[in-house]
Amino acid sequence: MSQPYQATPEEMTRAKWPHELFLINLVFNHILVFASTFGVFSTFPLMVLIVPITSFVITGYILFKAKKVATGSDTAFVKAHWVVANKRNTHFMWLLTITCIVIGGGFWLSKVMGWSKIATIALLGGVGLLPFMVSLLVLIVLGNDSMYQARHHKFPRGTTPPTEAT
Repeated sequence: MSQPYQATPEEMTRAKWPHELFLINLVFNHILVFASTFGVFSTFPLMVLIVPITSFVITGYILFKAKKVATGSDTAFVKAHWVVANKRNTHFMWLLTITCIVIGGGFWLSKVMGWSKIATIALLGGVGLLPFMVSLLVLIVLGNDSMYQARHHKFPRGTTPPTEAT
């Protein structure tokens, strides 16, 4: 269970920021932008690359900023939320890298073996994109829970608030 903490409004804003960035990447970039670029895939096939490139930029920013916050003078509340967001972000970066390799390798393999377009899309969608999208939905739920915790003055689960010395 998460621990209550009396955070200032500034601390709440700074604790929510990594979760907001992470959710922007997941919801806006990987769902909305992907759907819009996939719609023009037949005309502009390279436009779909906007999604992973933007995602790697956002995840890279969260990674570097989390390291900066960890060594900075922020409160334990803010640091704990950055640690949780960074951990999920790192897992997501690996997931995205593996998905890009599977999809890229699948397209290459389909060209080499002469697979039909329908068979290629069905196989890559089921093997590459479906597990990614399920993981994406789980990460969205976890990100929303973290936002709730930051808004309601709670330390993330798995972290312990500092105890007051008496």
